[in-house]
Amino acid sequence: MLLAVAAAFFAVTVAYCCYSVYFYGGRWVANPYNPRISSRKQSVIMGTVTDRDGAVLAYTDESGSRRYNGSEATRRAVSQVIGDSGGKASTGVDTFHAQYLLGFKASIFERLGDAITGTTQRGDDLQLTVSAQLSRYISEQFPAGKRGAVVVLNYRTGEILSMVSMPQFDPTDMDSALEDEEAGALINRATQGLYPPGSTFKIVTLAAALENLPDLDSFAFDCTGYYPVGSYAVTDNSAHGVQSLSSAFTNSCNTTFAALSQELGYSMLGATAERFGFNQNFLFDDLIVYNSSYPIDGLSAEDLAWSAVGQGRVLATPLHMAMIAASVANGGVMNEPRLLRRITTPQGGTRPLPASDTGWRVMSESVAARLETEMIRVVKSGTGTHAALGNGYVVAGKTGSAEVSDDKSVAAHAWFVGYITNDNAPYAICVLVENGGAGGTVAAPLARRTLQKAINLGL
Repeated sequence: MLLAVAAAFFAVTVAYCCYSVYFYGGRWVANPYNPRISSRKQSVIMGTVTDRDGAVLAYTDESGSRRYNGSEATRRAVSQVIGDSGGKASTGVDTFHAQYLLGFKASIFERLGDAITGTTQRGDDLQLTVSAQLSRYISEQFPAGKRGAVVVLNYRTGEILSMVSMPQFDPTDMDSALEDEEAGALINRATQGLYPPGSTFKIVTLAAALENLPDLDSFAFDCTGYYPVGSYAVTDNSAHGVQSLSSAFTNSCNTTFAALSQELGYSMLGATAERFGFNQNFLFDDLIVYNSSYPIDGLSAEDLAWSAVGQGRVLATPLHMAMIAASVANGGVMNEPRLLRRITTPQGGTRPLPASDTGWRVMSESVAARLETEMIRVVKSGTGTHAALGNGYVVAGKTGSAEVSDDKSVAAHAWFVGYITNDNAPYAICVLVENGGAGGTVAAPLARRTLQKAINLGL
């Protein structure tokens, strides 16, 4: 019996080790503290990194030193995406994709060829999906002195067209970035920043209601601006009066959605949130994304009400919220975000891109279609009018103003998530401005300018 127990324990340990290596091995290799990384840099010429248009973002010069784009504006705009030579920004490409850039993926024949010819081994070159031009434009347009992030995705392919985090750093002057650690420039707020999503989470709550509650076409709720629940109350800035489901979403009525949450309960709202990716461990091959969370422990009536409007203990990254918008655009399918566009070997061949999930369904097509209708209405006549584009382009979106203090003494985080519905411009976007104020007046205009620039660039 003891032998059987020991054998079972050993089998479980081996299985767990195999699981860990399979899912986390790439992250362990890319850890900046891995001595093999620093050792490899001494004997291998690190590969070049370019943007989707071929602009060089990082390269190794003849002396073996790591260099970055000649424009400081460009270096800063893509700083958290690229990282730095010392691995201080550990989620950047220069560190996270060191397995390619430092030749770890080279075959035995490629290494043997270098040894025979006496050639110093060179790592693979990487072309990214991001546009340096769009990233630079977003950086210039971002509200001065504010922190936050902007993510632009191609919702058909999952390609990340831009991922800007503010504040930024210059990889050629890391001393300045390290001296001002309080600014947090080394943090990629698009993937590592966890924020209350505010009213942008109403996309998830509305999806849960559409999936689970009957007779919503006749739904009506009288918003007085105050909805008591438990020992607290959910409030609005004004009384909206009698609200249908559509008008409540268009006007971003907190009390209506708080009331909906009490009908849904955690069993339905929580299940929908988890299908949308909350509480899930995103182990993407191309980049590290922190896990968004929806509370599942000790949920009280007031916690449930606040969670339905994206407050309380609900937290999300800007990239995840962009993925949620993209899933609506894709008819309910969420795609894995992609950062690598092409991997070129030193011999001029190509290496296969990491396998990606082909997409997973988070809601039905009918629910996604209804959400799109409601999100279009938000931009046409609701809180998101400042995100509207002209020239026949239709934008669907949702604003958010996430409170970060009980007494509202600190300005809210300004959010906008959405996408262009036109097939020739499949762009989804998330804008977050920390302590920016109202999403409709701060984040939505930046989203409009960014989407227009993406169209002009023809990405």
